[in-house]
Amino acid sequence: MLNADALKQLTQLKTDIRSTKEYAEGRVRGSSGKFGFVVLDDGREAFLPPAEMDRVFPGDRVRVSLNDEDKGKLSAELDSLIDSELKYLVGQYVQRGQGHFIQPSQPGLSRWIFLPPKARGKAQPGEFIACSVTRHPFKDGRSQAKVERVIGKPEMPGIEHAFVVAQYQLPDQFSKEALAQAEDIPAQLETLCAERKDMSDLGFVTIDAETTKDMDDALAVTESDSGWTLHIAVADPASLIEPGSALDKDARQRANSVYLTGETLPMLPASLCENSFSLLANELRPALVMHIEVGKDGTLNGFEYEFAAVRSQHKLSYAQVARFIDGDESAVPVEQHASLRHLDALSKARAEYRAGHSLVMEDRPDYALILNAQRKIERIEKQERTTAQRMVEEAMLATNICAGKKLAELGAGCFSIHLGFRDERMAEVRALLKETLPEFTELDLLDLDNYLKLVKHLESHSEPAMQNVLAVLKRMLRPGELSHTAAAHLGLGLTHYATVTSPIRKFNDLHNHRVLRAALEGEGANLPSLDASSSESLQQRVATGRQADRALQQWLYCQFLENRIGETHTGKITLVNGAGIGVRLEEYGVNGFVRFNSKKQPFEFDGKHLRITRGEESFQLEQDVQVKISAVDTDKRRIAFELVTEATPAA
Repeated sequence: MLNADALKQLTQLKTDIRSTKEYAEGRVRGSSGKFGFVVLDDGREAFLPPAEMDRVFPGDRVRVSLNDEDKGKLSAELDSLIDSELKYLVGQYVQRGQGHFIQPSQPGLSRWIFLPPKARGKAQPGEFIACSVTRHPFKDGRSQAKVERVIGKPEMPGIEHAFVVAQYQLPDQFSKEALAQAEDIPAQLETLCAERKDMSDLGFVTIDAETTKDMDDALAVTESDSGWTLHIAVADPASLIEPGSALDKDARQRANSVYLTGETLPMLPASLCENSFSLLANELRPALVMHIEVGKDGTLNGFEYEFAAVRSQHKLSYAQVARFIDGDESAVPVEQHASLRHLDALSKARAEYRAGHSLVMEDRPDYALILNAQRKIERIEKQERTTAQRMVEEAMLATNICAGKKLAELGAGCFSIHLGFRDERMAEVRALLKETLPEFTELDLLDLDNYLKLVKHLESHSEPAMQNVLAVLKRMLRPGELSHTAAAHLGLGLTHYATVTSPIRKFNDLHNHRVLRAALEGEGANLPSLDASSSESLQQRVATGRQADRALQQWLYCQFLENRIGETHTGKITLVNGAGIGVRLEEYGVNGFVRFNSKKQPFEFDGKHLRITRGEESFQLEQDVQVKISAVDTDKRRIAFELVTEATPAA
């Protein structure tokens, strides 16, 4: 037994050891293996061995002690758990012997979590389940969870959709109060429209996909002395959905309509977005109507807006309008011929103007996933964008550019912004430019004019080296975001941009309608506003919906390709790293990975140019390659390709 002096010495020794160690705080990042990492607050990353990773969850905030390993690498030992955000899990119920567990779908969480007998409810092994975390492993080393609900059996039609909705916690039910409010709205429409000027004589028409029911906007174009007047009628739910009402709260919680493959989770109840507020043909509807003067050279020469009532003459599909523009005059009603020809001319003028003064997004094909009765992919149809889609797109862009300018002048609204390169990538951007375009190195590339100058310079040079620089720089951009303050949209090359054309699908558009109406009614000192927290929350919910659809599509793609292993396809390189290349199949739009794992003849990775080489073989972004589908892991949602032909030498 130790005496008091020995205990004191031991305590002092522990204190001395702790004082010589480096401590830091950070957040846990999982991996596909049993190990993990701690991303430290100062930007460094420390390896977390399997035994330590077993005591935490991905996303946990922890305090660790650091140890130097070979080649300057760090490893970490857990000192304390500061906070754990993981409270909810979805996965599959698995049983091994007498043990019952959930196998989580949480990225980076590669271990099973124990389900005690009283926490299993009526769930059965094999079913997909949603659980709450009831015990963290940090203190006693064993995590536990409780089944909150059964999502469904693996063979259930549409289980992939139900699972993703549960995984991303997407709202799929409206409150009783919101549904009751929705029932009252149809009776209010006639009164509201009767109070407004009827502008149906302008000859509005909707142009959308054949299956679209939630039609936000209708178009009409008339000639003017200097060019054209673009009239856009936009559905007006804001006039009957007051801020703070039940419908408003539900819409804000959703942030937008989530278009999952084969299923829509609408922002507003279907009775409203597909009927009461939808600009259905021959139905009088309240609308925000914008009148935009467009010059023959594509310039936007001013606009006015008002809240009116409109009756769309027809519902036209993109296919019908495209056939008409291509010369089939029988494809659309005669009374729409002049307006559609004006819209075609206007859109071409606007496209040419934007190509010279802002930025034009690359025209890529869409891929329609056709599902069968089991709600799995039956076939994938590649769809090139039509002339009609470009016409409508130019009209929407013009409307939102004008709205962005007006809302910026008012100092209120929800803006779509894009701030250019990520701060943490600026050193890499400048290093690349110093080598290839030194004249741009010292410019402020977060300034709209300088950014436009750089991109247009690269776009004007078709040689492969310059196109590769452009492709690499695009990988260093921030994503677009919503903001309560006006700022530039560098991705579009615009000073201001704010969307107003989809108020029954997007809450930020609904909010912007409220601002425009308040301004028109003389409430300049009391305009509706969002704070930073509100716009960030909207942005996060929009991003969550997109992540959910990507996750669903990846699952469905894996199932679709399981029986196509061995097929050869043409693809384009979309990702390059030290392990290999990511490739998107031209025929299906599906992404997979080609892993280069030869130890005898390793590839060399050039991170500056995102290029990987070995001898005469060289691969870089946007390069065409041929690949074979070699393996599909549906459980892990992974698709592997093999390169089957010699690559075209990269520049």
